[in-house]
Amino acid sequence: MKASKKCPHCHQWSPWNQDVTDRCVHCQSLLDPAAFERQQAQEERKQEEKERFSVDFIQIDPSDSAFTKFWKSIGLGFQMAFVGIVSFILWLIALLAG
Repeated sequence: MKASKKCPHCHQWSPWNQDVTDRCVHCQSLLDPAAFERQQAQEERKQEEKERFSVDFIQIDPSDSAFTKFWKSIGLGFQMAFVGIVSFILWLIALLAG
């Protein structure tokens, strides 16, 4: 048995696979626009969280001079050490908190 849903725009019945991207066969509008908007908002929040909690490390380009590569690698080493120490401290706090 195949499910069907009444289109909120043209009020005709269309086959529905219970997917947020299902469209009406008559007017091609979304059968569940509210669920589609919720899914889009959820994806945007996930993308914002991913951008907020990311660490941008120094990038060493192959076209950089030897002098620049040397100093960037030292800076990258300090960044890696700092992130490692902070991660260890946070892990230790979580471990001790139970």
